[in-house]
Amino acid sequence: MRYILGIDIGTTAIKGAVIGEDGKIYGTKTSEYPLTTLPTGEVEADLQLYINAFTQSIKGAVEDAKVDVADIKCVGFSSTAETCVFLDKYNEPLCKVIAWMDTRATKEAEYLTAHFDKKDIINKVGFDGIYAIHPVSKILAVKNKTPEIFEKTRMFAQIKDYFIYRLTGEYYTDHSTASDHGFFDITNRCYWNEMLEFTGIKEEYLPKLVEPGTELGTISREAALEFGLNPETKINVGAFDQGCGAIGAGNTKPGIASESTGSALVTVATIDALNPDSQGDVPTLCSGIPGKYMYQPYCTGSIIMKWYRDIFCEAEKMVEEQTGLNAYTQMDEMVKATPAGADGLIMLPYFQGSGIPELNEKAEGVYYGINAGHTRGHFIRAIMEGLAIALKRMLECEEKLGATMTEIRSLGGGSKSKAWCQIKADILDMPVKVINNSESTPCMGCAILAGVANGMWNSIDEATEKFVTIKETYYPNPDNKEIYENVYNKYVEVTKALNPTFK
Repeated sequence: MRYILGIDIGTTAIKGAVIGEDGKIYGTKTSEYPLTTLPTGEVEADLQLYINAFTQSIKGAVEDAKVDVADIKCVGFSSTAETCVFLDKYNEPLCKVIAWMDTRATKEAEYLTAHFDKKDIINKVGFDGIYAIHPVSKILAVKNKTPEIFEKTRMFAQIKDYFIYRLTGEYYTDHSTASDHGFFDITNRCYWNEMLEFTGIKEEYLPKLVEPGTELGTISREAALEFGLNPETKINVGAFDQGCGAIGAGNTKPGIASESTGSALVTVATIDALNPDSQGDVPTLCSGIPGKYMYQPYCTGSIIMKWYRDIFCEAEKMVEEQTGLNAYTQMDEMVKATPAGADGLIMLPYFQGSGIPELNEKAEGVYYGINAGHTRGHFIRAIMEGLAIALKRMLECEEKLGATMTEIRSLGGGSKSKAWCQIKADILDMPVKVINNSESTPCMGCAILAGVANGMWNSIDEATEKFVTIKETYYPNPDNKEIYENVYNKYVEVTKALNPTFK
């Protein structure tokens, strides 16, 4: 049996998974790290925290799988696409890692958007403007606020690029990851020279560009020794996490969309070509499938549920400590005991700005319609319903651009909540299908890319058809249709009224 090690570098954790050529997961290990979030929008962490988690996840997954490392033929990567690392000539970090959701660069993003023609931005970047999430904005913010760091930087890398360097000794990135950077041309699949020149970023200080799923060569002997892998192991560039998650969910062709409710809520629809009529309001990126594209709207996700649990669910956390009954499971039961529509309580889930159609980085979270009869169950259900409505609005924008979808495949930690999956099915009025191993789909997706490149399977489609299976399907409850139509309309009305007040 041959195996692949899939590594997913997420927002607050790194997950390793050992996957066999039969498509089964034989071992996993997830290692978390804390992020520091400041009221001014900075979200960052020491690079050493990522390195520790990376090491623990690789060694832990291999140990859990109980396989001979000589049988692990290749390593594939998945990661966030906008988490920035600034490295000096010795490949040492010059500052903390800047997380993808960091908004310190809002002014720089506005400056770049104003400077370049909107049509050029749409054609090059796939957005209707440059945003604070884009690494180009973060790099410019560092240049403006701490110019000594910018001047000393010899590699502007993303977090996946750094770990590829740790395994190979070279910096590479793939088209899908680069397509969310703000200085990559998604039409011609190369760096956008005009943007680099304007911001002062030298191309020689950026990773080499390759197609998603490109096999880069063999692991270095030093890295093999450091991470406990075989010196003959091949390293694959993989793709960014949402692209890998879509592949791992079988979302490789029109008709199927996927949504991932992790720290961010992201929906993906795979398309064969760019739409010339796009106005950039639906973010369009290079797919994890070479040559294809994908729509990828996003907004803040289940990090809101974590916030609520941490602040308001001390009793449930204590029960979890004492009995092992997960606090989220207890919260789920409160939601099930609360009527659809949360008795008029509406939550706008804008903790890090709003997604499309507003795409307002300054938007903030709101509870609307609170009354004395509302319980914690109402507040939790309102979060779930608010995020499901945000998902519906994103999907509607994709459909206007020609994306077709008859089912949604649900991934991420949110897919474990039965109450939430049913709410999504009811609000979307569409079947929601939970994938087996839904929390490991990014690892599965990058493993499929690596396995195809390594000759284990003939194609991505062949692998997904064999190995992607449905665990459970949630169908819309017709009794809730009218309730949720009213909730949806009120949500849109409140958003439109409040959006101008977010400054």
